Amino acid sequence: MMNVKKAFEKIEELFLEAGVDSPAFEVSVLMEDLLNLPRNPEITVPETVLKPEEEEKLFSAAEKRAKGYPLQYLIGNWEFFGRKFFVGEGVLIPRPETELLCETVLKYFSRTMPPKIVDLCSGSGCIAITLAKELGGANVTAVELYKGAFEYLERNNAFHGNCVKTALRDALEPFEKFDCVVSNPPYITGEEMKELQTEVTFEPKTALFGGTDGLDFYRAIAKNWFEHLNEGGLIAFEIGDTQGEAVKNILTENGYKNAAVIKDYENRDRVVTAIKL
Repeated sequence: MMNVKKAFEKIEELFLEAGVDSPAFEVSVLMEDLLNLPRNPEITVPETVLKPEEEEKLFSAAEKRAKGYPLQYLIGNWEFFGRKFFVGEGVLIPRPETELLCETVLKYFSRTMPPKIVDLCSGSGCIAITLAKELGGANVTAVELYKGAFEYLERNNAFHGNCVKTALRDALEPFEKFDCVVSNPPYITGEEMKELQTEVTFEPKTALFGGTDGLDFYRAIAKNWFEHLNEGGLIAFEIGDTQGEAVKNILTENGYKNAAVIKDYENRDRVVTAIKL
């Protein structure tokens, strides 16, 4: 049997050799989540001896991670906008850059009556649930087509108090009128799909591939949902960092006004918005 400090050092070395970006951080996360140890266990409880079953569980997960399996799937959850969301195979992992999409919508509706929002291609529900929690009184519907992802959407919704309506249906088929259409749709191009990082290849292709040029969902959503967006309503997309002008043009061509590209904190195009007037 080995103690926490020794196990930490061995796994950190394994991760360094495997090219994991933040090895120390990831070892800590594994230990904290899988073994219920306190934060930074290599510092707080270094001499704690692991039980044989704990050691086996930890090193089995570490070996999978070293081969590229996502950390988020190993621990079964990830944080988004300060909240916990359950994830696993079959659903896209929430990413920090998507928080800008939520911030953009929150800013737009900060001084209005609680809006009626639809989140298309909702996946884990992190966008829809965040908007519902942050915009008190908002009526939010989360739409997801694929059952694997929908199960996580339902689980996360229940965990956060059933704050949104969920709909297992095609995001490209409008069904009601809304004040806001928000989406982080699949937007990776055919060429980019061939060059994905190992971790990303474990995520569902249906949540990644956006057609040959990555713009299929933007075209379809912009066209199909125009008549279902109320006057003065907002449409907001997350985009790939080379797609700003293309998505802005798609929205303008479909009749939306004041289309704008918003850069993220690394000065990359990340969100495109427009208004229906």
